[in-house]
Amino acid sequence: MENVDPMIKMDSLNKSFGKIKALNNLNLDIKRGELLGIIGPNGAGKTTAIRITCCILKPDSGDILVDGMSIHHEQIKIKSMIGYLPEEPNLYERFKARDLLRYFAELYGVPRVEIDGRIKELLELVGMSHRAEDRINTFSKGLRQRIGIARALIHDPQILIFDEPTMGLDPATAHNIREFIRKLKGEKTIILCTHYMDEADSLCDRVAILNQGQILDIGTPEDLKSKIHGDIILQVKVETPDNNIVKQIQEFSTVEAVSIQGNQYIISLKSKKEIKNIMNTFKDNILAVNTKEPTLEDVFINSFK
Repeated sequence: MENVDPMIKMDSLNKSFGKIKALNNLNLDIKRGELLGIIGPNGAGKTTAIRITCCILKPDSGDILVDGMSIHHEQIKIKSMIGYLPEEPNLYERFKARDLLRYFAELYGVPRVEIDGRIKELLELVGMSHRAEDRINTFSKGLRQRIGIARALIHDPQILIFDEPTMGLDPATAHNIREFIRKLKGEKTIILCTHYMDEADSLCDRVAILNQGQILDIGTPEDLKSKIHGDIILQVKVETPDNNIVKQIQEFSTVEAVSIQGNQYIISLKSKKEIKNIMNTFKDNILAVNTKEPTLEDVFINSFK
């Protein structure tokens, strides 16, 4: 990414709902053309932050600059720059798919001569051309998500915000939605809020971990995973753990950390080259062995320790 002014700059955002503080002095920069993932537990402040960005909510204090424009002074211009897909798209169910897209195209001021071509292009993009004349109330949740994406794109916005776009979808439909997002990567500035760690890992340029309205950590998926001890995690299940074995394992040069969880040794390694010798330490006491590389889920869990 080039070192230029961010497309979105959240500056000291605060927002409370009664006694609940949803955002606590939140600061976050999102680069132009970046796909930023935001992950966090329920109630972390993810949806509040993006609803303020979309000028749906007002912060108690602080500001967001969108392409240099303040949400306090340029709401109409900012709204025209953003396509927003909430977790539950509020679609007018009695509309036909084509008519719904036409309605929003006119609402956003898309030139009339461009509307038909734009609708045709988007229906093809989301694989809904064959359902263009069907009413929204006949669509499954997955098909509604597709039309929701088309609606978010109808005015060709510079910024796209997706809030849990694959939540509750079957694997095949979720895969298709991720592919739509992947096609848009680099062309738009995208915010993706998700509970699915593998989704954030595979799609995002950077990931921000949010909790209690604050950023706990932010970086590329690779950078975040590198903060977990070791490139490889060796899990060795035994009948009876022995603390003396921990001391022996710690002497190997590739070992970064060793712990015992229940009847399982968790060994963080820099490389695989000494695994065979490490295994010999346990002799005949092994019930099961598993190796894995650190994941974003590991990073997420580690952030709350």
